[in-house]
Amino acid sequence: MNEDEKWRPVVPTGREDILNEEFPSYLREAVFPWLAKQAKVNGGWVYADFFVEFQNSYRDSIGFQSGGYHDWRNTILPHIRTLDDEDFTNIIDFALSRSRYRSSNEELENSLSNGGSAWTIMPWGTNANRLARRVAPGVMNSVRPALSAQDSASIKLQEAWHDAYGVAPRASTAFFHAVVAVEIAALSVIDAGTDEPTMANLFSILESPKPKWQLVFRDNEKAPGGKTLAAMLRTLWRGHGSRHGSADYKDATLNEARAAVILAATLVQWFTSGVIVKVDAEHN
Repeated sequence: MNEDEKWRPVVPTGREDILNEEFPSYLREAVFPWLAKQAKVNGGWVYADFFVEFQNSYRDSIGFQSGGYHDWRNTILPHIRTLDDEDFTNIIDFALSRSRYRSSNEELENSLSNGGSAWTIMPWGTNANRLARRVAPGVMNSVRPALSAQDSASIKLQEAWHDAYGVAPRASTAFFHAVVAVEIAALSVIDAGTDEPTMANLFSILESPKPKWQLVFRDNEKAPGGKTLAAMLRTLWRGHGSRHGSADYKDATLNEARAAVILAATLVQWFTSGVIVKVDAEHN
């Protein structure tokens, strides 16, 4: 369901366009049917195994003991309703990371989207998903191809995205993974001419008076493709103030990390989709 197809109250409430990072009661009730499927509720009863496994991975107790067989409606749901938002968000994220059924995940996404949740579903690794903070639909549409692919650069980009927009953001780690994702993508296309290449090795290649690489756009001396690309790479590379343990080391802010990840998504998409092309030798 796209944004235009969503039901909106005929009498505006002022809540229609507000994204909520928490799970208020109305949103919890909407996602409980999905959570019941992940916990394998059968005939109204469920083993505690799913919740015990979550506790162990979470390294904290939310009140479950192993070996129990419980009444979902009268025992489990009342207890889950009392969890604070941090615990509840993490248990949804945990369940999502284990879910392998596309239709089931679409059910959760519809509940999140219709309920005005700031959370959405994003790919994680080769065959899983995680919660991530929702961004503008136009931005999401532009970066989703790079985030959904299964090549090494895209998988590293997924790590960067979840560190920037996930349940527990880690800004400096997100920035680092963004740089590595672009490095993998760039060096898979451009031969840096060294045994242990890094992104820095590409600058002189792209900024050469007679560059061997350019963008698919029409090249112009006022905006040469190779140098434009090099400038974008430099922006990401030099902007990564936390990449070295130097005297002026500082952690990246979340805004810096998120900007870096969006830039990295564009660059990874360019390198993996043929936007970066070799210059025709006859015209070089």
